[in-house]
Amino acid sequence: MKRSILAVTLAAGLVPISCSQSEVATPEYVVGIQFDQPGLSVMDNGTPRGFEVEIAHYIAGHLGTEPGEITWVEAPPGQREELLRGGDVDFVVGSYAITAERLRQIAFAGPYFVAGQDLLVRNEETAINRPEDLNGRTVCTAAGSTAADKIRKDFAATANPTTREDYSACLDDLLAGKVDAVTADDVILAGYAAQSPGRLRVVGHPFTRERYGVGVRRGDTELQSEITAAIQAMIADGTWKRAVQTHLAPAGYQPLPAPPVFRATDEQIQPGDPATLDPTLVQTVNQLTEAANTQQWETFDSMICPEASPAVSSFVMQYTPQYDDHLGPEVTDSDFQHTTTAITQHSPDSATFLARETFTNIPAKYRQYFKDIDYAATMTRRDGQWQMCGLAADFVES
Repeated sequence: MKRSILAVTLAAGLVPISCSQSEVATPEYVVGIQFDQPGLSVMDNGTPRGFEVEIAHYIAGHLGTEPGEITWVEAPPGQREELLRGGDVDFVVGSYAITAERLRQIAFAGPYFVAGQDLLVRNEETAINRPEDLNGRTVCTAAGSTAADKIRKDFAATANPTTREDYSACLDDLLAGKVDAVTADDVILAGYAAQSPGRLRVVGHPFTRERYGVGVRRGDTELQSEITAAIQAMIADGTWKRAVQTHLAPAGYQPLPAPPVFRATDEQIQPGDPATLDPTLVQTVNQLTEAANTQQWETFDSMICPEASPAVSSFVMQYTPQYDDHLGPEVTDSDFQHTTTAITQHSPDSATFLARETFTNIPAKYRQYFKDIDYAATMTRRDGQWQMCGLAADFVES
């Protein structure tokens, strides 16, 4: 594509050919979105609207593109990887959950949102408040989805799953009383609930955790890093929260807080030679690991840079089973273990260490909710003391 050639030229630091050498070319991007997700992204008489459209606009602006220079392409779920691999789009923002299968084909920046599978019911329905309540009830999902099967397998063995051609058809059946619930990601359900104000509600007990990322081509680590930086800036300056309030809150939907920790760029970090590492660095990393494993959070926080502490604390609260009030009492005995896998020192005052967090005693039905986590932590020496000043997290997809 002409636009792609221009973007690659700029990324390579070359001067694009133009009519006037004094002109500065504005990079153009082709962005894949969905056209039929209320609240997230819909195409309204040729104009895209929704929360994910705001995400895409912000990213493009961060990359130096004016809103009018974006070309929007419909990216249905079954075509997203093909569009990216074929170079038909530069990136995709479309309720694109990060999964193991997709990571084998493309890369992700972000995440920019954390959703979870939930239930949509009629407003007057008071007996359905979590998936376990669906025994003997009929639950609808769109064709090709395994969401309803998961409910019957893990939560309600006598639930009656049914499928329709799309979620709009499920919604019609729900309003007509033909089914008792519809299941999908909570943010998608909230958009549909907003179309029928006062008639439908999202129950608010997600039982999976889906991290929405921005899809990019594998190997494009520069764009991947830039998009993650844009998402971080959008969250930090309040634009993310305003977009949620504008597009998602009218449905009464209360999402999880903005993601506090992001994916590391797809670059390999080589472990350093233990004999060359600063012994106090190794000692601090070991102390951090021990404090996390024993849940000595005050000690742990004392080794975190002040500017990183809020995000790290938020992440700990979201991903420690005992602190999550969305889950049932079965997680009370769940535990976790951090193991340092590599340390590399870049300079006398900067280093990175890798660690894996493994969850144990997690009930099988919640394993998708609590996946093991690979961390990449940035260490900085200040006033002679090593501190953790940055954290990236990649969930171990299976």
